[in-house]
Amino acid sequence: MGKLALFAVLALAIATIVWLVLNTHPKEQYVDIVGGDTGSRYYEIDDPHDDQPPLHFDLLDPETAPEDKLNTILYGYHIMLDTRKHAAEYVGNTLDCNCCHFNAGNTLGGKNRGISLVGVTAMYPKFSKRDNKEISLADRLNNCFRRSMNGKALPNDSLEMEALLAYLAWISHEVMDAPMLPWLGLEPIPSNHIPNPEEGQKVYESCCQICHGRNGEGGTKIPPLWGPQSFNDGAGMNTLPALSAFVWLNMPHGQPNLTPEAALDVAAYVISKPRPHFNP
Repeated sequence: MGKLALFAVLALAIATIVWLVLNTHPKEQYVDIVGGDTGSRYYEIDDPHDDQPPLHFDLLDPETAPEDKLNTILYGYHIMLDTRKHAAEYVGNTLDCNCCHFNAGNTLGGKNRGISLVGVTAMYPKFSKRDNKEISLADRLNNCFRRSMNGKALPNDSLEMEALLAYLAWISHEVMDAPMLPWLGLEPIPSNHIPNPEEGQKVYESCCQICHGRNGEGGTKIPPLWGPQSFNDGAGMNTLPALSAFVWLNMPHGQPNLTPEAALDVAAYVISKPRPHFNP
C-alpha cells in the first residue's frame, strides 16, 4: 500500500511538471543581437493575434543618434547616468537615475538589467492611479525627481527635461509600434510568502550590508537604502511589490541570487526604516 501511494505521488509530480512545461510560455524569445553597441541581446516580439511577422529591433547606442539631435540626446543620457552632476539643482539626495535604470534604462529588463525604459515613450500619456489623472511622460519623470530623488520638478521647458525626453524617444523609437512591450515595469514576485522584516534583517546583514552599509547609508556610487540621502516615502521603491521585485531581479548586484522569499523579507526590512517624507 505504501508503494502504491508513493507511485501515485510520483505520477502526480511528473504530470504537474509536464503540464507546466506545456502550458507556461515565456513572454519573449532571446535572439543573438545583429547590430548596435549598447545591448547584448534583442527581443523577437510575436503577437499570436497578429498576422504581421515578428518585430526585430536592436538596442540603440545614444552616440549613433542623428547629428542634429546628438548633443541633446547625449545630455539626456548623461543625466540618467550621473543625475547629481548634470541636474544637481533638482536632486535632493545622493541617488542617480542609473541606480534603478541600469545603463541609463537602455536594457530589456529581467535579471541583472535594472528597470528598462526602452519603449516608455509609447506608454504616455496614460492614466496614473497614484495621481488620479492622465499624466505625460514629463509628469512621470518629475514624479521620479520629486519622490525617488527627493528633489524638485524640472520645468517642462528646461534643457534637462528636453534632453531626457529626447534620449528616451531615441532609445524607444524602434519599438513605438510594437504589439507589446513585455520588458517594461516590474511584475510582482511569484510567491505567496508573507514578508518578515526580522528575517529580512538577517538577509540584509549577510547579503546587502557589505555594499549598502550597516545603516543603509550606501557608499561611493552605491545608493543609500534609507536615511536622509535615500528615496522618500512617496517613491515607488517604498512599496513592497516594486522593491521586492527589483531586489529579486537585481541583487546582489552582478549576481542576483536571492530567493523570492528572501527578496520579500529584505524589502520589508528596508521599507521599515526611516526616510524623508514626501511633500506633495
